[in-house]
Amino acid sequence: MSVLKKRALDCPVYQNMLSRYIVLNSRKNLAYTTISQLKTSIKPHNSCRPLLKTAQQRNKSTFTGNRGAQIASTLGNTLIIGSVVSLFGYIMYTLYDDLFADHGVTRVYNESLDLVRANPQIRDIFGTSAVGFGQTTSSRRHRQRTITHNEFVDVKGRKRLFVEYYVTDSKRTSPCIGVVKADLAQSKSTGAWDYNYIIVDIHKPNDELHDNVDNSFWNKLHTDKPIGRIEVLVTDEFAREVKLADSKRRNQKFSNVGRGSSDGSWLSVLHPSTWRK
Repeated sequence: MSVLKKRALDCPVYQNMLSRYIVLNSRKNLAYTTISQLKTSIKPHNSCRPLLKTAQQRNKSTFTGNRGAQIASTLGNTLIIGSVVSLFGYIMYTLYDDLFADHGVTRVYNESLDLVRANPQIRDIFGTSAVGFGQTTSSRRHRQRTITHNEFVDVKGRKRLFVEYYVTDSKRTSPCIGVVKADLAQSKSTGAWDYNYIIVDIHKPNDELHDNVDNSFWNKLHTDKPIGRIEVLVTDEFAREVKLADSKRRNQKFSNVGRGSSDGSWLSVLHPSTWRK
């Protein structure tokens, strides 16, 4: 070794640089060694994969089940709400059609009964406290709600409504019973419902009226000829129709046996059963 190299090795600056190089190189090799050892030491644990897959499938099935139950619950609630709303709408429509519509049975019953009560001839027979009711049943409360009615279309294509009920005095002291018959027709041009007639057939049954009379009482009441008839309201137009229909019936020898009213009066000409299609 030459004198210059020896002096260089003995130089403190050189020795310091050499020592730093050695340290850095050692750290670098140590880092490479550590990383290599870590790479070789870490191996995939294949035994955990089935457990992980099972857990994932379980979570997926649980989510799917909860999702299906939630959808079914929502659908069920929707159907229930829809059914309730539909039922409520039907009830409201029925109440409106019965109570407030021009051709509602309850409204026609109340209006025609007021006109019947105001008639002087009715007052002479039943007094000022005449009451109306439907065909009696075993329940007196139900009796007042069963008003016979029939909606149909006549030969002119008009909608018609026929309502029938009974009147008597409130204390049932009168031996007579009135059968009220009201007929309405709907105008094609305006759509309004107007009365054609309101008549009261007066009957004097042999049996006394009470809450538990059977159907034979009412059948006999309808088959027996009335002792009188009171025309509470008959429009001029309807009277002309009656005359025209009666004239046609006579010309064509029309027989009305077994149809409509059996009393042989003008009402039998235009009874609802003769108009029904």
